[in-house]
Amino acid sequence: MSHPLRKKFEKKIQRVLAAGFEHQLLGAAFDNLDESGPLCFNNFSYALRELLRHVFHRLAADEQVKACSWFKVDKTAKSGITRAQRATYAIQGGLSDTFVSKKLGIDVGAVRKQLLDAIEVLNKHTHIEPSTFGINLTKTNRLATECLEATHYFVEHIAMCRTQVAEALANHIDHHLLNHVISETIDSIDELATHHWIDEVYVNEIEVVEIGPHAIELAVDGTIGCGLQYGSDSDVRNDIGAVMSTSFPLRAELTVQLVRPLGKEATVGKFKVDTSDWYE
Repeated sequence: MSHPLRKKFEKKIQRVLAAGFEHQLLGAAFDNLDESGPLCFNNFSYALRELLRHVFHRLAADEQVKACSWFKVDKTAKSGITRAQRATYAIQGGLSDTFVSKKLGIDVGAVRKQLLDAIEVLNKHTHIEPSTFGINLTKTNRLATECLEATHYFVEHIAMCRTQVAEALANHIDHHLLNHVISETIDSIDELATHHWIDEVYVNEIEVVEIGPHAIELAVDGTIGCGLQYGSDSDVRNDIGAVMSTSFPLRAELTVQLVRPLGKEATVGKFKVDTSDWYE
């Protein structure tokens, strides 16, 4: 029978882990609680600490952190990167603390401290000391619960804070600038008429897919309003051509550089205007 703490915590923690290795490492950590021996708790807490280390490095790889404008080498850290800097990147990418707090209204400093505190909970139990060596079942369960609560807090709140920053960032980006960038890209409606022109592009929804060191990756849903002309100008004047207005849904992937105002410097990657309804 599996340990009761496994049933209580495993699925909750798995929900915010990457599939594969991270799930396997979490499962291996719980396996230690089903074993007997003086080191079972130490091995359990060590595996959880390693899990958080892998999550940290997945969300904040060395090269990404070092590429940020806010990064400064810390000579006391082996890699030159502190845990606090990794936490910063994992939450907000290349965005500065000033921008996130003043423009987005999010106090990431408090969350960052709580994330680091969660790691310290595991650190203090990882080292083999008389107070954690060969402990009885009651104390094992109490300390294991403390470790699991810290782990759950870490993985859940780092995901929640990243989402909070992304949603606030999406609302902050200048839609008018994105409208302009997209309108210069559209060529998907050429085949619908002899001539066409863009009346307006309206961005309905922005999803922040990734916040990198220098840029933000966006998925944008919107609408394009356009005019379609059938026949030449002469045909229209002679009433054998036609002009009409219509609109189509669009979806685009954009890269927005981290310069002010957000949306000023953007490039369009994948772009699609859905004209399928036109043929029905």
